[in-house]
Amino acid sequence: MSLQSRNIFRKFPAAMFALLALVLVLPHGHGQTIATRTSLSVAKDGGKTTLSVKVQDPTGSAVSGGTVSFVSGTTSLGSVFLKEDGTADLTVDAPPASVKQITAVYSGDSSHAASASAGANLHAEDTGTLPDFSITASPTSLSLNPGDYGTVVLTITPSSASFTQSVTLSISGLPNGSSATFTPQIVTPLNGASALSTLQIQTSAYSGARNQGLPLGERASQIAYALALPGAWLLLRLRRSGLRMLALPLLLLVCASGLSACNARWGYLNHPPAANAGTPAGSYTLTVTAYSNNGGQVTTHNLQLALTVK
Repeated sequence: MSLQSRNIFRKFPAAMFALLALVLVLPHGHGQTIATRTSLSVAKDGGKTTLSVKVQDPTGSAVSGGTVSFVSGTTSLGSVFLKEDGTADLTVDAPPASVKQITAVYSGDSSHAASASAGANLHAEDTGTLPDFSITASPTSLSLNPGDYGTVVLTITPSSASFTQSVTLSISGLPNGSSATFTPQIVTPLNGASALSTLQIQTSAYSGARNQGLPLGERASQIAYALALPGAWLLLRLRRSGLRMLALPLLLLVCASGLSACNARWGYLNHPPAANAGTPAGSYTLTVTAYSNNGGQVTTHNLQLALTVK
């Protein structure tokens, strides 16, 4: 030992003994902490929000020691202990409206390092996802003879109870000579329950141009004879000029009726109604469109139906 070291021990003997004791008490090496990764998910059920967290090491093994705190900026929603499988849940009845994003912070323990999750949106509207719906049909195909009709039941199912908009239905792709009717055309799901609409598709059969009967009816000739015969008899048989004058109006009435009837019948026979070609046979793809409008954005879904006309 040098002269200088001996002088230090002589001057500070107590300090040297304390330093030596500390060296003997402390462990000679320190184990390294294991890194961790924390994941967070948000689920909603009615008015409650459940925050679920999972902590793992780099190998994917669960980390079961320590606590997790759920924070949003300087606001804390609470803390939970990790379970044996490395998970923990916190249910919040009414999160503050000012809280938008949540981060799960793992505190770490003697063997594992602390870590924090990525931010998760607490409110559904913050994700840009609007309440939605789906549309299904039963059946999805129809096979009809010309002149027949078929029925399809459409089901509108909301994605959640928060969907309260009306859904309007329309159809395109109908062949010539056919029509479609929705009953009702506008449906509104209530309390998350499905709403139904009945679609009826009507086809038409071929019909040619036919003229049946007379414009004045089957008794037109009988009426004309009933007026003409008395008038002619009075005109030929009666001698008095006054009585003959009574027969003249009858004959004039019969002539006028005959001319008008013939004119109408001639027009009717020579200008018949247009023929109806009916719905052409073939296979058709119909598109049912369902859309809703929440006042700012339109949500649209399409559904295809197969129509076969024999």
